[in-house]
Amino acid sequence: MKELKKNWKNGEFGRCYLFFGTEGYLIRDYEQALTKAILPEGTEMMNHDIFEEKRATASAIIDAAETFPFLNDKRLITIKNSGLFQKGGLKDDIEKLKAYMADLPETSCLLFVEDKVEKTSALYKAVGKYGQAVEFKKLSERELAAWIKKICKDNGMEMDAEVSGLFLQTVGSDMENIEGELMKLIAYKGEERTISAEDIREVCTVSLEAIVFDLVKAVAEKRPEKAVQIYRQLLFQKESPYMILSLITRQFRFILETKLFSESGLTNDAIAAKLGVRDFAVREYLKQSKRFPVEGWKQAMRDCLQTDLDIKLGKAAEETAVELLIMKYASK
Repeated sequence: MKELKKNWKNGEFGRCYLFFGTEGYLIRDYEQALTKAILPEGTEMMNHDIFEEKRATASAIIDAAETFPFLNDKRLITIKNSGLFQKGGLKDDIEKLKAYMADLPETSCLLFVEDKVEKTSALYKAVGKYGQAVEFKKLSERELAAWIKKICKDNGMEMDAEVSGLFLQTVGSDMENIEGELMKLIAYKGEERTISAEDIREVCTVSLEAIVFDLVKAVAEKRPEKAVQIYRQLLFQKESPYMILSLITRQFRFILETKLFSESGLTNDAIAAKLGVRDFAVREYLKQSKRFPVEGWKQAMRDCLQTDLDIKLGKAAEETAVELLIMKYASK
């Protein structure tokens, strides 16, 4: 992946690319980078075709690829969420595009951007043969720290490892949000070079994900007053009780899965990769998992689902039902 932008800068392009994976920020970043590399400013309108979902038919894609570029070396054909890399995709279209890959003219480049991809699909294999399929996964804590360090350096700033860890715990795991909060910090510091923990507490907006993380941590540490205080503060901030419940359920599931994976012998790095979370989160989940045995966490999941059902059926008021769930597991 790291070589892609270097190749594009040198004018080296594949016939076709497939971008997919769980890290949407990186997918958008590389999509924009490829677009700018192939289409210099002023040539975009005449040389860029975009087909989304049902409009992404084999005939439309091939017709665009066969069109000669105007005042540029290449045309770019971007295809988004076509469904052609999944079972149930249009077989005729898949076969046509698979066959066409071998004859794709040098004056065109196909870029597929897909939410869902099956690596056993015929078109996936064709892209791998004639171009490049790139999976963008969530970055590890170490990779994120390196990315943050580079942004700081590019802006004449410094942030040490401990502060970087606090920053990630505060703003959450979304890369777009991380970048936005980091630029706020850089603007806040002005001429000063070093970003401190106090700066993060002063400037950064704590993500809902991070707040619920702290709420569940309070539950696991048997601190019902703290857990309820966090919950009520979220309600005061107009957060939906139902959304909070969904995030609590997600956290409970991560704790249970972390416990199971750890007991099966997986390393923290492997668990983080499987769950799509950061390293520091896995370390915290392991601590929290000691609160109950496996069956206890399974029961917690069942209680979350029952609370969800009771709310949907009108058997319980949202705010009260979620608070009772929090109190039950914080007080156990």
